[in-house]
Amino acid sequence: MKTSTNGQDIKIPNIMKLMDDGEPICVTFIDSKTDNQVSENKQLLFCEMVQRTRHGETFNVEKDRCPVGNFVLGINDKPPFEYYLKSGRYKDRDAAYNASVSLPRIKKTYNYIRIEPLSRNKKQFDVLILFLKPESAMRIIQAFSYQEGKQVNINTLGAASVCGDCTAVPISDSIGVSFGCKGSRKHSNYRNTEIPLGIGFEMIERIEKGLEKTPNTRN
Repeated sequence: MKTSTNGQDIKIPNIMKLMDDGEPICVTFIDSKTDNQVSENKQLLFCEMVQRTRHGETFNVEKDRCPVGNFVLGINDKPPFEYYLKSGRYKDRDAAYNASVSLPRIKKTYNYIRIEPLSRNKKQFDVLILFLKPESAMRIIQAFSYQEGKQVNINTLGAASVCGDCTAVPISDSIGVSFGCKGSRKHSNYRNTEIPLGIGFEMIERIEKGLEKTPNTRN
C-alpha cells in the first residue's frame, strides 16, 4: 500500500499487517465546499462508520449521530454534560461535568469528514485508525519510541474512544491509544480482545520505520 506525503510515496506494509481483520481506516477532515458526495448516514455513529470502513465501505459525513461525537469532532460547541449526567456513568453532576469538558476535541475548521479504507485513499489523510490485539498495539508504541525513547502518554476516560482517543488526540499528539468505550464497543462490535489506536498522518512514516527496526515479539 502506498500513500503520499510532500509528493513522495511511502510504503507501510508493517503497519498494515498488524491488523488481523480488515484494513486500517483513514479519516480526513475536508475543508472543500465543492464536493457533493456528502451523505447524512443518520442511523450510524462515527464509530460504526469507522468499523464498517474497516471492511470496505466509505463515508462522507457532516455530523455524528452521537452527542458526544458531535462535540469531540468539533461539530458543535456544547459539552455533552446532560447526556453524561443521565447515563449513570458518573457519581454526580460535578463528575459528569468534569468528564464532559475534559474530552479531547477537533479544533480545525472543516466542511465534512471522509472515512475510507487505506486502500482507497489517494492523498494525505489526517488520522489512521487501527484495531489491534494488545501485542500489536505494543509494537506500535515501541516503534514510536524507537528513535528517541519517548513514552506514549495514554490519557483516556474510557469514553469517546474512537472519535476522541483515536481521532482527536492523534491530530495534536501524534498517537492515541484507547481501551475502547461503552458506546463504541456496544454499537460497532469490535472484539473484546482488540484495542483501537490512532496515528496522526505525520507520524506514519516514523512508525513504519520503527516497526522495521524493532524486533518482533515472537519469532
